[in-house]
Amino acid sequence: MEFSVNKLISGGIITTYHCGAKCAHCRHKASPCREKRFISEETLDKILKKLHELGCNSVHLEGGEPFLFPDELVRAVKQISDSEIFLEQVLTNCGWYKNQKDAIAILKKLQKNGLRRLILKVGPFQNESIPLKKVQNIAQAAEKIGLNTLIWDMEFYSEVAAFDQTKTHSLKKYVKKYGDDYVSQLAQRFNITFAGRSFSAYEKHLPKIKTKEILRSNNGCRDEMSALHHFHVDLDGNFSFPFTQGLSIDIEDVGNYLDKNKYPFINVLYEHGINGLFKLAKSKYNFQNKEEYLSKCHLCYEIRRHLVKNANVDSPDLHPIEYYKQD
Repeated sequence: MEFSVNKLISGGIITTYHCGAKCAHCRHKASPCREKRFISEETLDKILKKLHELGCNSVHLEGGEPFLFPDELVRAVKQISDSEIFLEQVLTNCGWYKNQKDAIAILKKLQKNGLRRLILKVGPFQNESIPLKKVQNIAQAAEKIGLNTLIWDMEFYSEVAAFDQTKTHSLKKYVKKYGDDYVSQLAQRFNITFAGRSFSAYEKHLPKIKTKEILRSNNGCRDEMSALHHFHVDLDGNFSFPFTQGLSIDIEDVGNYLDKNKYPFINVLYEHGINGLFKLAKSKYNFQNKEEYLSKCHLCYEIRRHLVKNANVDSPDLHPIEYYKQD
């Protein structure tokens, strides 16, 4: 059965994987170790044209941390604002904040070039490396110039604010204050979809499923691959489905039937589900599975990580390579 993505509605553009923080739940695996690089004007233009062709109405910008590249971020915001696609918002963890003068200056530039809303991330994971005071200061700077802001996720604001707001606080402090089951509760309260680093963050705190049970159910991936919302395209033009980071299509190929030779692993997942990928990895790439995993997505991620890290597979549908090689 041939597979193609022929319509999209809304999604995100990952401007960079570089970030001042290394949050334990980051599904993109952003960190200070990732390359200090921002999406180019040429690549963004290519992405915007392709998304418009496929009916996409709107996008948001995220990272990594986009504000670590202020001049490039202003350019990207203007570029989208001048395109056929609506810019919903820019996401930030606020770790870049230094002072009100500089914050107001960059926010004014962004607002002038088309930014309408700023999403400020708040939560116990971010608070391990970013004081809440920085979030509050950026919110105040945005308010001064009339820029709309939204704190995400507001549900956790009071819990983070209960600590010294000028300092960072480890997750252990949250567990001590709110209970031993705090981390497991976070998964449900965040309504988290596991990908990337979040598997490691929650693996010790949530119940797992026997590998044989995952394979027996063999839930396919067609629903994820047919979703019209919440896709991502990164700074190298790697298109990924909702919450399937590291399983990619070159943006130039989105909208076409996918060549089974060029995209073997995506096609196996589409046609045969996790069972098909598992059998292929076992028979051809010497994959050794654990007894249990959090979900089929966890098993899928571990298979793909093995293919890249241990079997040295370099396939377009397993990009970006750094996603698997770095923690």
